[in-house]
Amino acid sequence: MKKINNNVVVCLDQHGEELVAFGKGLGFQKVPYELTDMTKVTMTFYKLNYQYYQLLKEIPTEIFDLSAAIVERAQALIPRILNPNMIFSLADHINFAITRLTHYKSTQLPFSYDVEQLYPQETDVGYYAVRLINRRLNIQLPVSEVTAIAMHFVNSQTNDLATNSSVNSDDEMIKIITKIIEQEYELRINQTEFTYNRFVMHLRYYIKRMKKHEQISENDNSKLFKYDEA
Repeated sequence: MKKINNNVVVCLDQHGEELVAFGKGLGFQKVPYELTDMTKVTMTFYKLNYQYYQLLKEIPTEIFDLSAAIVERAQALIPRILNPNMIFSLADHINFAITRLTHYKSTQLPFSYDVEQLYPQETDVGYYAVRLINRRLNIQLPVSEVTAIAMHFVNSQTNDLATNSSVNSDDEMIKIITKIIEQEYELRINQTEFTYNRFVMHLRYYIKRMKKHEQISENDNSKLFKYDEA
């Protein structure tokens, strides 16, 4: 057994397989030792990517507990496979968001209504996450974190979504549209910029509504003016 911090240890199971175990006080006593009370273990991870070991040393355990609760909620709301390392990447994001809030208060990320329309389930998780973080840590994350956290869950489904023919066809359509614009205006679009990503979000939203034969009415704009703090 190897101590990461007072609540996280690297250990071996009864079959000699290495795993990371979370639990209050697991690393408090002198290691190595044999754990007999398994009720102390709250989370375990096998074959953990080594890039996450440094995060375990840097990020407070309470952040990982928050991340685990949010991922558990996401698994109930999102009917798709999530990346098994999601807890770690989300904990890293939450920790950085708190740092940004503390030291760079003037920095504001955009809240995207496009993401809210395209990914309602992931956005619901984002709202839940912001409410939970604010309540447990007694802080006030901006509503823009709803979008940031939602996109974490969208991106965590990449491998699963790649098998979806509908998504593939949409991506192909967007590539064609982008190419037409580049040819028509004789320019090269930087696809890493925020403006392009926002443009793609608009296209996805438009394609989604076209497929459902939905029309945009004046009443649809009313949601843009509603602000529901998470």
